[in-house]
Amino acid sequence: MSKNNIPSEEEFARAKAAMRHRDRGLSDVRERVLRRFHDRGVHEFFIFYSPATNTFVAYVFYRSDREIAKGEESGLSAEIRDSVYEELTAVGRGEQNSLNVIFEFDSHENVERNYEGDYFNRLR
Repeated sequence: MSKNNIPSEEEFARAKAAMRHRDRGLSDVRERVLRRFHDRGVHEFFIFYSPATNTFVAYVFYRSDREIAKGEESGLSAEIRDSVYEELTAVGRGEQNSLNVIFEFDSHENVERNYEGDYFNRLR
């Protein structure tokens, strides 16, 4: 790093490459899970990876608060969990028994009510 603590172009390039590697395949996982479950009540889905803890965090947002409990009772949430593991394996992130995924289920209703509809604020 330079004497002004400003990263060089090479350092920026290395950081961008590291971020691409860290996030590889996650946009595909997001797209496939949303496509598969959108018609069954999933409004939004995000997945992130933390290299510090070697953990993925999957956020599943149903359309309404009521659908969160309904998804657990009907087995839909379990099906979504299984699908996330399958998709992570498909994009080369590891086998299910080696993946650490934390799932969080919430609703679009909650995001609207408590975060002014802003998913960025909800996910912070």
